Amino acid sequence: MTDRDGRPSGRTVTRWVGIGSLLGVSISGVLFPFAGARRATDTSFALGVLLFGFGVATWGGAVGFGDSMSAVQSHLGGESAWSRKGARQAFAVLTWVGAGWAGTAVVASILLVGL
Repeated sequence: MTDRDGRPSGRTVTRWVGIGSLLGVSISGVLFPFAGARRATDTSFALGVLLFGFGVATWGGAVGFGDSMSAVQSHLGGESAWSRKGARQAFAVLTWVGAGWAGTAVVASILLVGL
């Protein structure tokens, strides 16, 4: 019997992108009465891309420096539950949520503002 592949399933990715989409719609909806359609969707898009970029950058750092961080943790005798796998999963979640958020903001912009 082989070990289960650690990569997220399509269902998991879809769930996190859906949560990001809900965030994008919610933020655009909250900002719409105060800022207008263009500024609301632009702000929502900027926040989604910020989260997406942070997730990608930190995920790459967790992949690249994960073994080093584990070695530092064990050398210092830290009691944290940090692990390379956990960090990769956490930052992948941020990336997928940011992607859903930014994508929804783009769709909302096209629907509300136009091309």
